[in-house]
Amino acid sequence: MHTGQYTDISIKMLHFLLKLTGISVTTNDIEERGRKFAVVYTIVALVYGVYVNVADIYHSMDDLDHCIFLTSNTLNIVLAMFKLSVVSFYRTEFSDIILYAQKHFWHLDYNHNEKLLFAECRKICTMWTIFLVFVTEAALSFYAIVPICGNIGNNKSNRVLPVSMWINLPQNVSPYYEIMFTTQVLAVQHIGVSFVGPENVLCVLNLHVVYQFRMLQNTLLNLWSDIDKETDIVAYSNKCYEILKKCIQKHQSLIEYSAKLEDIFTLPILSTMVIFSVLMCFDTYEMILGDIPTGTRLTFVFHMLGIFFYIIFFTYICHGLVEESSNISMALYSGWWTILPMNESGKMMRKDMNIIMMKSMRPCHLTAGGFFPVIMETSTTVISTTMSYFALMRESSLRAKEGN
Repeated sequence: MHTGQYTDISIKMLHFLLKLTGISVTTNDIEERGRKFAVVYTIVALVYGVYVNVADIYHSMDDLDHCIFLTSNTLNIVLAMFKLSVVSFYRTEFSDIILYAQKHFWHLDYNHNEKLLFAECRKICTMWTIFLVFVTEAALSFYAIVPICGNIGNNKSNRVLPVSMWINLPQNVSPYYEIMFTTQVLAVQHIGVSFVGPENVLCVLNLHVVYQFRMLQNTLLNLWSDIDKETDIVAYSNKCYEILKKCIQKHQSLIEYSAKLEDIFTLPILSTMVIFSVLMCFDTYEMILGDIPTGTRLTFVFHMLGIFFYIIFFTYICHGLVEESSNISMALYSGWWTILPMNESGKMMRKDMNIIMMKSMRPCHLTAGGFFPVIMETSTTVISTTMSYFALMRESSLRAKEGN
């Protein structure tokens, strides 16, 4: 039994983002009321963001660069809405995997070798969380910096907002301008939280599962470490079989846990891969060909960097899940099981080992909507698709300019 609950920066940030978006695990009525308030606030912020951008698109159809900027904003919001909707639909299952991770992953009841692996996992999760928060806040900050810089030297009648508002109010007059500016900045911040929240949860949980498989491999490799020191090989065989049965239980639980991750996140992964490809195309177009202010261009730069490194990191840990779960069979087969006696425990041990190795031949994986498993090659596919989209947009843009 694990008596102490472990936490670090990545886990604290995970819970913080879950609370802000209203998909956190609650334990009492006060937390449940706070969660419902967060859900309402999240819905309002997302719907408000879609309304503002779509209205501006409708009134700016003659400005291609600005419409691409607004379309990119809208796709980000729609993607966040879809991911949160799916997670909310599977809220019971989502709560179960969080609680399971708290009980079985996030503790310090490990041996020396397992603690080294856990420390490595913690380090990677922490670095990823810090990077994700930094890039997200850097991109979001320009939504406030650009209009503030644009308002310097202008009179009050020419003040601009992060996104234009098409309402019948005196937008440039105080306090209407300040209210709308603050409302948009707060909505942008919460949209950013809603966007990165599910991504951070999935990456942290997936990475912990990968390292749990590595810990299991370490246990299987060390199963025979003292076999050359034993004089009673029968007793040692019984001891190894007892340890193997615990490893079987852990292996089965990790397979089931990976399947639950797949059930909850397979559709969000598919939507992420598809929309990220389009967003990277828009980002590339605006950075290279767009006639936009420098601040807006920097927004696309940070957005592009965030998406690019997210795809690389996410496909890397998904590939790690496939690789480490399939390596269980190699770790098990590499032992000295061949010299164990053919008594009852020895026969049962060989039979169970055969079952584990057959299960490992079908490694755990996360898929994009069940269409294809996400592995390292997926990142190159997404980037290649992005470049194809960009080439098509560039060609269409050049033809439109030549026609004018």
